[in-house]
Amino acid sequence: MGQTPAICGDLEALLRDAPNAVNSFHTDHWEFMTGLERRAQEVVTRQGIEEAAEFLADVAYLKRPHSIDRRAVRQQLLGYPSDIAAALRALCDVDRLDYEAMEVLARLPWFGRRGGRAFNSAVFRLTKPKSFGIIDWRNVAVLAGAGGFEGLISPALRFKQFSNDEILARRGHLPFTSDVYRDYNNTLRALARRCQRTVAEIDLILWTHSIRRQPFPPLTIPAFTSHFALGAAARESLKRDPWSAAERMVEGYLTRLKEAGQLTRDQLIAELSSLFLFIREECKAFGQRKRGKLRDHVNRIVTVLDEAIDSQNPERLLSLWTRWQNMVDTLSGNWKGINLPGSMVLEGYMVLEHFIAVKDYIESFYDRVTLDPTYPCD
Repeated sequence: MGQTPAICGDLEALLRDAPNAVNSFHTDHWEFMTGLERRAQEVVTRQGIEEAAEFLADVAYLKRPHSIDRRAVRQQLLGYPSDIAAALRALCDVDRLDYEAMEVLARLPWFGRRGGRAFNSAVFRLTKPKSFGIIDWRNVAVLAGAGGFEGLISPALRFKQFSNDEILARRGHLPFTSDVYRDYNNTLRALARRCQRTVAEIDLILWTHSIRRQPFPPLTIPAFTSHFALGAAARESLKRDPWSAAERMVEGYLTRLKEAGQLTRDQLIAELSSLFLFIREECKAFGQRKRGKLRDHVNRIVTVLDEAIDSQNPERLLSLWTRWQNMVDTLSGNWKGINLPGSMVLEGYMVLEHFIAVKDYIESFYDRVTLDPTYPCD
């Protein structure tokens, strides 16, 4: 990891701005987090299984409010009473056990059984803020001085587990294994000693800086619906420079998806359906101005899109996308020489080919049949 860095910024100002930064992630998130911190010690002291399950479900929601069903998490956790009891005992003995206490909590679903320490770290930050911080890809990006997050840490750190380019490419899908967390949190501890702060305060300073550098837009699911709204100016931009303008729009949408991290199956189906519905409307609008065989062809495409959307079947949606992609790809053995996408693009409409990066993203991180994460690391 290299030498211990220094923080090059106004610590007091960053801490004062922390509530606004946290709330920019999710409305009233700061109040919810501080409430959890007040509850944490009571939960550990009382050692109650049901109370602990409720608290842990709330912590999971804290980390991923857009995709966590607190009731479902709580019910699943209640199926492991002996493991909850062991985790509570370990939390009582954290001063002695240190990181080994995290391994006990990791026996529980959602908190590290698959190797990750993201949710796990949030529990320890809330129960022991002097010694633990929450790991997050944004904080990792600030420590590493990744593009767009520079300026707070000098010298920047280099994580041996991934490069700066990988941090920005994976974002919310970055795997935070126990070795990554130890490197991360040991650095926060060193910074805390140097600045005479708690580790939790250093955590907040990093997070606040990241929000200042790259604000986090509120995420709604499906994100596509809230991101894409082609007005007159956007349409003209697509006519002037169709591929570059579309690339900028798609990249903004893809960044939001990556930052959101792991989505549920239903959320991914909603994303795919929203994207296909958008393309359906683009095709319909394009076809309304055409006549004869071209209009008939567009109408058939609209019907196929409607059927795929109505199926709510991710495999069908992705397979249709692949088949159409191959039909317009001159390097594919299934190339049909279809010129409809080209005609639509020249007239300022968007087509599925514009969104290939989104398809690649989904197929990189999720199984195309089940939509289960291919690298689940909570």
